Amino acid sequence: MPYLFTCPHCGSKTRVDDRYSGQVGECFSCGSPIQIPDFANSEVDDANSASVDGKRPVGVIIAAGVVLTLLVCLIFAVVRFGGSSVTRLTEMRLRNASIKNLEAIAGALNAYAADHGTYPPAILRDDAGRPLHSWRVLILPYLGEQETYDLFDLSKPWDDEINLQASYETPGVYQHPSDLRRSRGQSGYYLLTGPGTLFPTSGPLSPTNISDDPSKTILVISGAPPLSTSLGAWAEPVDLDFSKMRGVINGTVGVEPGGWLDDGVTMATVDGRGHFLPNTLSPKTFAALATANGKEPLADDTLD
Repeated sequence: MPYLFTCPHCGSKTRVDDRYSGQVGECFSCGSPIQIPDFANSEVDDANSASVDGKRPVGVIIAAGVVLTLLVCLIFAVVRFGGSSVTRLTEMRLRNASIKNLEAIAGALNAYAADHGTYPPAILRDDAGRPLHSWRVLILPYLGEQETYDLFDLSKPWDDEINLQASYETPGVYQHPSDLRRSRGQSGYYLLTGPGTLFPTSGPLSPTNISDDPSKTILVISGAPPLSTSLGAWAEPVDLDFSKMRGVINGTVGVEPGGWLDDGVTMATVDGRGHFLPNTLSPKTFAALATANGKEPLADDTLD
């Protein structure tokens, strides 16, 4: 039997099956720690609260009113969530947690751009053009990870022994909440690189170089490690090549965006806001979101 549960932190309501009674977890909406009430014991306590002479005390009358209110809310919840289950709660929690990571990363990228005039290079190279480090290393100070940043030797490649030791611990913000293989140190977030994007081969753009709407231009997106990666390590200078994409969300893993959530992908736009793109998004719309100066028309409700 499902029960209506209200998050004490954000007030979000949803149905929870009684088999999860008494368990702890995180709110699907705000991600705050919650404990599901022990529904069975609550029913026993209500039954035992009746007086000996058969009269109901005031507390029981109030409880009855609460039950009636919960029934009304339950109907609302069924309509709102379409009979959502704990599985749906988990999906929403993972989605919201990923968006929170993306907004932190977008904030760091914008802070870097404010200090340096452009976004960080997707790949930091030496004078000979050899790849050294990912942008993820360069923005560590803007994520409150100065100590980790100081461990790196930026004059040596990312897979040099000293830098492998520096990147042994993956910053939590780079871990997608759906990643169950965190010991491998993979990143769950990537830039879109290539012609037309914010990070073309000629070098990164500045936020002032963007003619498209910043609220409708992708800055960073979640994804599985690209097929070109050697280890999938978060410090490795690899990203998603827009020129190789068909714009199919959750398409070919390692090429298209997605790979973590079954029904879509999370991303953050230039204005720092996180969004969810469903699998049903058309490739044409995705391409318009991926370009910085394409001037493609996009409806106001393209993003929630």
